[in-house]
Amino acid sequence: MLKILLFVVLSFFIQIFCEDIDVTLPNGKIRGLKVTPVVTNLTYYSFLGIPFAAPPIGNLRFKPPQPVENWEGTLIADNNDALCYQVGKKTEHASEDCLYLNVYTPVVPSTSSSLPVLVFIYGGTFRRGRSFPGYKSPAFLMKENVVVVTFNYRVGPFGFLSTEDEVIPGNMGLKDQQFALKWVQQNINLFGGDPRQVTLMGQSAGSASVTYQLLSPGSAGLFRAAIGNSGSALCTWAFQRNAADIAYGIAAEIDPTFERNRTSEELLNFLSNVPASAIEDTADKYNAFAPVIEVPHVGALISDLMYRNAENGSFNKVPVLMGFNSEEALMMAEKTGSWRSYVRQYDKDLRTLVDDDMYITDSDKKLLVGKEIKKIYLNDTDMFADKLGESVQYFGDNRFIRPIIKFAELIRHHVDLYFYQFSYHGPLGGNSVEIPGIGKVAHAEDQNYFWVVHDNYDSFPDTDIKTLQRYVTLLTNFVKYLNPTPIADDLLQNITWPKATENDYLYLDIDTNLSIQTNPRNFSYSKWVDIYEENAAKPFISY
Repeated sequence: MLKILLFVVLSFFIQIFCEDIDVTLPNGKIRGLKVTPVVTNLTYYSFLGIPFAAPPIGNLRFKPPQPVENWEGTLIADNNDALCYQVGKKTEHASEDCLYLNVYTPVVPSTSSSLPVLVFIYGGTFRRGRSFPGYKSPAFLMKENVVVVTFNYRVGPFGFLSTEDEVIPGNMGLKDQQFALKWVQQNINLFGGDPRQVTLMGQSAGSASVTYQLLSPGSAGLFRAAIGNSGSALCTWAFQRNAADIAYGIAAEIDPTFERNRTSEELLNFLSNVPASAIEDTADKYNAFAPVIEVPHVGALISDLMYRNAENGSFNKVPVLMGFNSEEALMMAEKTGSWRSYVRQYDKDLRTLVDDDMYITDSDKKLLVGKEIKKIYLNDTDMFADKLGESVQYFGDNRFIRPIIKFAELIRHHVDLYFYQFSYHGPLGGNSVEIPGIGKVAHAEDQNYFWVVHDNYDSFPDTDIKTLQRYVTLLTNFVKYLNPTPIADDLLQNITWPKATENDYLYLDIDTNLSIQTNPRNFSYSKWVDIYEENAAKPFISY
């Protein structure tokens, strides 16, 4: 009960008192804020908008991040309005000069403290997203004595354009993430954090990014544990097909005379010298971007198949905690008419149920596979347009849940793996869509039970506050102890969260009550596995 009250009192954020506090980095001095809410037992320090890499402008566009130059005087780190260009969304502060990070610490910086560190990567399908611009979001974690780092990374064409050769190898956004992790290793001790106790966490595309960093040899030693919420490198949207065609298409969209037979060097020169706004304006046609498998070269982030490396253990072996929400695609049905119209494509042609990443080119075979996929969710005579719940389940499985479960299944043979399903649904989740017979928790809904998203929590039911408290405790326990349930805890109903092993795929179901379950999403997942094994082209890339 005491811990619940401590969370509730965090609601009084409206009145705060701030005072300056300085930290001297290798690049120069920064000045952050000491934040003290009305409840005086919650005091922490925020440093917002610290440059961690040189602005990727001019000849650094489409290049890996480079070290930031030293600055003179004191950099005032009290806001982070910086925002990388977003795909299809004009934003006032958007710029190529966006590689800044935030540090939040519950202890006086530059002391001898050595606290565990959580580094968080935002989602947004590699097209959008930003780090927290203000100071309040990690406040729940400050109560748990964890140092928190958030940062921007390039998205869209500025972060993931590739010519599929060494000229523009791609994955600049992932390399920004890796560069931020190196910054943490070099500097986090100045904020009371321990560089030996870094956990990397991400949501959606951020979770897929976490798994890419697991798979990247260049990230070895940069973190000791990983948390993934609702995404993996095996998600079909987390891998870019035909990247070079897209790069040339963007150039031709800007200048119709730019032809596909031009060299990669000419393409780089052309796109490096047009205004950033010209590239941004091509989003009307080119709006899907993601990581690529790079050609082998010095500095490549990943040059091998994600599935194969996860399967054979060729990745950074650290403890992993990951999972998904009970109905990831639920918000697709928020507008019933539009969703029903969208899923009619499946009823008209069952081949549209077959993802391109299965690489089935024969039309007849594709139709047969589409029929098998339909059987997972519907009877032969049923229509997806009439069964909105089942269509939501299909979409969520195909885009999120199947590749998340598979990635975890592959790596559990090599590392300590804790797997979960977030099933609790309450007002705090912010989702009003409910369809009988399926899960209730939509994509990203769990994040409202981890980060501070409101100024006042008084109006939320006790079950919401308790679930928030449990989720924060489970994840920060993992950050601190590499075990989400290291001791018996009444808050956690004295449950022990077991590892998912080779023999038992056990997971924690996070609902009104916590429970241990076996074989996540088993009503559909095992059938998908059979379909992939029998029909998808091998070796698998995504899943």
